[in-house]
Amino acid sequence: MANRLNGLSETHKWHLMVEAAKRGAKEHGYELERIPGRGLSNIWTITKGGKTQRAAIRTTRDRWIAFPPLAKGTKWKTLDEVDAVIVASVDSKEEPETVEVFIFPADEVRKRFGEAYAARKQAGRVIRDNYGMWVALHYPERISRSAPNAIGSGIADEHKPIAVYSIEKLLAENSDRLAAASEDDEVAEALERAEASEPHFTTIAQVMTWAREQVAEIAGVRVEAVKLDLKLEY
Repeated sequence: MANRLNGLSETHKWHLMVEAAKRGAKEHGYELERIPGRGLSNIWTITKGGKTQRAAIRTTRDRWIAFPPLAKGTKWKTLDEVDAVIVASVDSKEEPETVEVFIFPADEVRKRFGEAYAARKQAGRVIRDNYGMWVALHYPERISRSAPNAIGSGIADEHKPIAVYSIEKLLAENSDRLAAASEDDEVAEALERAEASEPHFTTIAQVMTWAREQVAEIAGVRVEAVKLDLKLEY
């Protein structure tokens, strides 16, 4: 089955997912207003029942989300500024059919990211400030739940989506909006991508593929021309 998002630019994919997140929140009773300003990522005020909060919208096409740690994991960029995190996620990385929308309390997201940071540091992982650190919405398959890169995962297993939308219908209903995507949309999408810029991997094969791509880019050759050998010593 084909990936229904194929053929769209990165900005258009992001825009479609954000539209799903906004629609889900609105249908759940929230009024949304985007907070402008330099340095702010995709942050909105959301109001329901007379209560106004700040929310960060995150999109994911692989079911992982990222926030950058600051001050050696004692603070979190963007995440510390909000009360809630609205996430639009595909149902499958390889063959997405729907977009699922979640609203998570920011306190719970911060707790999970803190646990993930601590587990990775204890395992000797290098975690750099101001680079996105990734946590899976669902517990990753083929990885032990006690593994450092699985700690903190599973928030979407504890919260039901507030909305589920067919990607096919989203594409049909948002064709005009996608065509009219503005410079502001591109800036916001770039900010979110920049915050999540640190690559994350769950298999050695993914690491080797990424390494070959980086070497090819630096050397100015085709990826197929790069051969890498990996040796593990125990």
